[in-house]
Amino acid sequence: MPTFRPDLVDIPVYRPGRTPGEVRREYGLESIVKLASNECPYEPFPPVTEAIGRAASAINRYPDNGTREVRSAVAAFLEVSPDQLWFGGGSNELIYVTALAVGGPGTSAVYAAPSFGLYRIATRLAMAEGVEVPLDEDDRHDLDAILAAIRPDTTVVYVCNPNNPTGTHVSAAQVEAFVEAVPERVLVVVDEAYFEFPTAPDFASALPLVADRDNVVVARTFSKAYGLAGLRAGFFIGPAPTLEELRRIQLPFSVSTLAQVAAIEAVKHQDLVQERTSANRRGLEAITAGLATRGIDFADSQTNFVYVRPPMDATGCFEALQRRGIIVRDLGGAIRISVGTEEENRRLLEALDEVLG
Repeated sequence: MPTFRPDLVDIPVYRPGRTPGEVRREYGLESIVKLASNECPYEPFPPVTEAIGRAASAINRYPDNGTREVRSAVAAFLEVSPDQLWFGGGSNELIYVTALAVGGPGTSAVYAAPSFGLYRIATRLAMAEGVEVPLDEDDRHDLDAILAAIRPDTTVVYVCNPNNPTGTHVSAAQVEAFVEAVPERVLVVVDEAYFEFPTAPDFASALPLVADRDNVVVARTFSKAYGLAGLRAGFFIGPAPTLEELRRIQLPFSVSTLAQVAAIEAVKHQDLVQERTSANRRGLEAITAGLATRGIDFADSQTNFVYVRPPMDATGCFEALQRRGIIVRDLGGAIRISVGTEEENRRLLEALDEVLG
């Protein structure tokens, strides 16, 4: 047996939401609704699919390692310089690389809990110590507590806004005050994977803060609102010198040709993005209204999912829904339900009625 790092033995292998095929075979079901992975329930925009088809004949060549065209396209949309963008195979990859670039033995990273599980895993991979700060009583980031948790050895702080898995947010004013108080030697990663979905009037991107400080980066992705989860394209927006340092250890060619082409085309269609996010908001409101009517506790969501504490064992609820062909995410003390199509959302609520009696 090969020798493995003993300090990583307690990190569980990542288990994504179960696939419809797995559930279909296990329970002998014909129709499956997958509401587990915060994916867009609709196919990519038609112009994006067409662009992918045109580019497919070139995949015998390596992709553009400099991601020049996609950085130019996204920079024009965001009104930033192309050298302020860093692309990766999903924002996940960039978080991993960042943890390695700023971490190491004798360092620490601070993040909320529960929040995106990759922060914990990436921190451990970097041989740094994770400092986890509980959410407040409203399932939101406690930014004062996170600030207080920063230590002399802290090199990075992650703020997921809106937060995964709770869907909650902190205001733009709170984020700005927090960033201003963080020592300049500490990198602040504001993870805005769900940036396109919030409707709360006090929410805004942390992007303007990038211009004023060299220790702030903002993470975005094409996996959610743009419906490109299967291609893996994400990016950081930040000061060019900071990004240049971070990308030193990124593996080459990590953003595929098709992912780059799809992102270039997708960013052109903000009208379609708006249609999708508006449909998501209607679906979210339908689900949360149904939960409220049934007296089921849930967190305020500004995303494309809802964090639910069912009035029964959460794992039992997850398994009972799965037996009925509804795949959600089991979080131990809660379940996370992604917003689906109108029909999928209706089936979810009907299945909940059966499960909860």
